[in-house]
Amino acid sequence: MTVYGFHSLRHSFASHCAEAGVPKAVLLSILGTDSDIADKYYTHIGDEAQEKAIAAVAGTAPTATDRQRIEKALALIESSSAPAEEVLKQVSDILKS
Repeated sequence: MTVYGFHSLRHSFASHCAEAGVPKAVLLSILGTDSDIADKYYTHIGDEAQEKAIAAVAGTAPTATDRQRIEKALALIESSSAPAEEVLKQVSDILKS
């Protein structure tokens, strides 16, 4: 059995905030810690954020905004008569692009 404590929740919160683009000053204020501690122990950027950064630098970042992709996915869901599994795959592809 794995036991999670406050430190685990604090670490996860900090990492999720960092990946979501919360400004570092805001995160430090919420955590009540200094920059060195937050950088070393709390904020770890995940694979998805790293892939987005690489795509942006390489010039291969998606051209559609998040909102545009969501609207396109919702339109597909509302209008498609394909089997649910196929629609789910198409929606997933839209949201990843």
